[in-house]
This record gives sequence, C-alpha cells and structure tokens, in this order.
Amino acid sequence: MRSGLALGSVAVARCRTVASDNERAVPPLRPACAAHQGESFRVVRTQLIVLLSATTAASLAERLDSRALMVVAAVLYGLTVGIGIHASRRRARAHWQAHRAAAEVVKSLAWQYMAHGGPFHSRVKDPDALFAERLEDRLRELRKVGWEDAREGTAGFGAGLVTPAMRAVRVKPFTVRRDVHLRDRVLEQLTWYRNRAGRARRASLYWSGVTTALTVTALLAAVLRAFGMFGRWDLTGLLSAAAAAGVAWQEVRRHRPLTYAHTLVEQDLETLRVAMATTVTEERWADAVAEAERLVSPQHTDWLVRFGS
Repeated sequence: MRSGLALGSVAVARCRTVASDNERAVPPLRPACAAHQGESFRVVRTQLIVLLSATTAASLAERLDSRALMVVAAVLYGLTVGIGIHASRRRARAHWQAHRAAAEVVKSLAWQYMAHGGPFHSRVKDPDALFAERLEDRLRELRKVGWEDAREGTAGFGAGLVTPAMRAVRVKPFTVRRDVHLRDRVLEQLTWYRNRAGRARRASLYWSGVTTALTVTALLAAVLRAFGMFGRWDLTGLLSAAAAAGVAWQEVRRHRPLTYAHTLVEQDLETLRVAMATTVTEERWADAVAEAERLVSPQHTDWLVRFGS
C-alpha cells in the first residue's frame, strides 16, 4: 500500500506503494484495505479447496467402499457450508470495497487540492474548508456501507487533514503544479494500470490454460471409461469439479475483465496526459485534473469491468 495513504486499495486491487515525497503529503489513514482484501480472497480460496477435497474424499469413498472416507467427506462438506456462513457474516469483500473507496477518496481529493483541480480551482477562497467538507461528506456515505475508522475521534474527520506539504504544493506556480501532478500522479497511475493489466492478462492466460487442461482431461477420462479402460475408477467427476473450481476462482479474481478495464484506463489516461502536458491551459486545468481523477477512480474501473465480463 502507498506510504502516503494507509488505507490504499484496485485494486485490483488498488492497495499499492509509492515512495514519492508528494505522495507522502497525502494525509494518512489506518491500513485496513489490504487486510479486508486478503481476507476476502483467502476465504474464497479456502472454501474452494475444502470443497474440492470433499469431492475427492467422496469419490475415493465410493470406489474403495470406505466409511471412514465418507465421514471425512461429510465433515469437509459441512466445513464448506460453515466457511460460507462465516464469510457471509464477516462481509469481508464489502468491507474491502468500502475501505478501498475511502482510500481513493482521500487520495483523489488531496491531489485535486494540491493541483488546483476540480472544485479546488484557483478561485476558491477557503480550499481547506472545502477539502474538509467534501471529505466528510464522502466518508459519511462510506460509513453507511462498512467503512470503519479505527482511530479515535472520528467526528469532524475532515478538519485538520490538509498537511503542510499539500499547502506547499498548492501555492506553487501553475507550471510547477502541472509538472508535479503529471509526474507524481498521472504518470504513476499510468505505470500502475499498465503493470496491473499485464499481471491480469498473464493470470487470465494461466488459469484459462489450467481449466482447459482439466476439462480436456475429464473428457478423455470419460471416453476411456466408456471403453472400459478405467474399470470402477471414474475421474470425470473429480476433474470436472477441479475445472469448475478454477473457473470460480477466475470469476472471483476477475482477471479477464480487469485486463480489459485496466487497458482502457491506461489508454484514456495516456491521451489525457499528453493533452495536459501540451494543450491544456491554466483556465482548463481544473477540469482536466477532475477528468484524470474520474478515470482512475474505482467506480470507473468497476463500470468498465462490467463490460469486460
């Protein structure tokens, strides 16, 4: 997670680490996004492994006529149900999404404040008060859906979060603010999205290959058994269950949709970066910064993911 914002996520994941001095200017929050994200994926992975183990035990029990293995299978199936109930009560995924959104809200508002972007344009008389107001409004909504601030004194949370480093960037001339924002925010985001798209693409190819191999093997097992080559042993069900678990894991991690979404964001952000560096004037700068923040927002990524599914 980024050193400047301890709630980071995108996450797809979007929990990341950046060593930039200007990134450290962003007000810190308590790290929770990574913990909730890890718990969310860990629970699903455990549930799939236990379910696959139960299927294996049940298959062996049937072939070996073993009561002990049947008891093991029953226990594992019950454990799978228990894990599902526990996960539904913990709501780790919902909490992860809420903490990710909170992290990105703080980060986005802080960068807009520093760069004179969006509502924090140069004509604002009291940008500090506006920052506190906007931040408090956004976090108030996120508290309703699971965001938890573990620090003491959450009342008036937005007050006092504008750091001296943020003010130092804000008072710089336009050309300096522009270069800082393009280098430490836009270019960093471009690199992040490019790397994440590559990772998601490789993961998608890997898991697609695994599930395809398992499915083809199940098909061969079914054909061979039809010709009486396996006797009593039927691996089709077990291999099919393993392939289904692989498909379920891909759906949870959303590798293919994230590849699509991150690639589109990277392309749009690169186009905007070139315009911001060459043709965007100071009068249009606030709108350009706001557009950049919209492109890198979790909501925009999630919207694109729906089309890439």
